[in-house]
Amino acid sequence: MLDSAIIGLFFERDESAISATAEKYGKRLFGISENITGCREDAEECVNDTYLAAWNSIPPTRPDNYYAYLCRIVRNISLDRADRGRAKKRSAEVVPFSSELESVLADTEANAGRSEELSFILDGFIRTLDADTRLIFIRRYFYGDSAGSISEITGIGENGIYARLFRARKRLMKLLRKEGFDV
Repeated sequence: MLDSAIIGLFFERDESAISATAEKYGKRLFGISENITGCREDAEECVNDTYLAAWNSIPPTRPDNYYAYLCRIVRNISLDRADRGRAKKRSAEVVPFSSELESVLADTEANAGRSEELSFILDGFIRTLDADTRLIFIRRYFYGDSAGSISEITGIGENGIYARLFRARKRLMKLLRKEGFDV
């Protein structure tokens, strides 16, 4: 079923929109969530919460890219779940890839309140990357894929993946410094 048809079902408040979403995107959303939470049960709950969030936000929202809209929701819900798990001092490894990007941007007063500007800069930065590096960057830092799974997708060796990510982070740090961010 086309995304526009699924969104139309949401606007009609037809509950089959949820099942159509689950059928079309459920496995991919689950994969994103499991990469972030590291727990199958938490991932299932996050995906179900994503369906509920979509139901509650469509209408009035009419996403241009339905899959990207769902990915953003599941990612945010999964990150919140992982943070709660860490707060409860569970032993699960929580979002190890986030520390790679945390090293780029310092958590200082000078950077506080600049999230919209940062988002704009990051979006522009991603657009400057070559197609392979952009795919690697997004798969790692948005979807939370491991270097091994990115290697399978791209055909680039794991060492090559790490090297491209390292160089991209260095370029991002240089850009952020130029824009006045503390790095």
